[in-house]
Amino acid sequence: MKILVAVDQNPYSAHAVVEVARLAANTWANVSLLGVQSKSAPAQTAGDAPAGRNTADGPVPRALIDYRQRFLAHFDGKDCPYAQADFDPVLVEVAKKVYEARPPSPAARKNLTLRLRIGSLGREILSEAREAESDLVVLGCDQANGCGWSGGVGLPLKVANEAPCSVLVVKKKKPVKRIICCLDQDRVSQPSLEMINQMVTLHDGAQLVIIGLGGHEQLDAGVEKKMDRILRYYHARGIDPWIEMVDVAALDAFIARESRWGMMAFWMGPQSILEKVFPRSKVNKLIKGGDASVLILR
Repeated sequence: MKILVAVDQNPYSAHAVVEVARLAANTWANVSLLGVQSKSAPAQTAGDAPAGRNTADGPVPRALIDYRQRFLAHFDGKDCPYAQADFDPVLVEVAKKVYEARPPSPAARKNLTLRLRIGSLGREILSEAREAESDLVVLGCDQANGCGWSGGVGLPLKVANEAPCSVLVVKKKKPVKRIICCLDQDRVSQPSLEMINQMVTLHDGAQLVIIGLGGHEQLDAGVEKKMDRILRYYHARGIDPWIEMVDVAALDAFIARESRWGMMAFWMGPQSILEKVFPRSKVNKLIKGGDASVLILR
């Protein structure tokens, strides 16, 4: 599993890094911490470093170094799959306007990479997700600013809508008591089912609620049989979901009521029926408002 964590120097990014560390402890994922600057940092002046290197002398590079330490603090040294020693914080240019910290020790079982890209926030995050073939992009957001970023008010929405993979938008720190999942029972992918499984494990004690949608001819056909397949999948993993049947016409009200419990998940993969019955504008409204973290599955 490859997780890309888009960060800046603000508290919402620190919270997202902590959540990813907890997820990585369960999955042993390869993790990249990505920062984006609008322009290149000054070349290193201390010592005899060659051209093509940047120091951690700006707020974003410094934040990357700090987040690496926060991430590693969640692991016991001897059981940590990521290299903890021999880390060189100097960022080396590996492609045009793309910088990376020195690769981890060959002894590391999994990669924890620091990346810095120069350019616009949304474009660089999406480019990194495509080029790295990420399975999940994670980013926090500032709820006081309409779930925005400093310098990128609509950034979480753009990433959630345009990323080629699943996206988790992490809201403020609060207990997740229920994970509400709207799934397209016809087409939901196996990796997406597993991602929800990981979220239930991550938020120990959270109740998984699977929504069965009705009131639409494509949704009504064989809905019980489709739901049974998903139920059997989770029962085999020791998870006992609640099932709630919701008419499409009442879905907005249901989500508004349930989003206070901590996390909403939607499967919006290729040809998902949810794209028709729950259009992007409604997902955007959910991301921008409320306290619930939002997981877009693809």
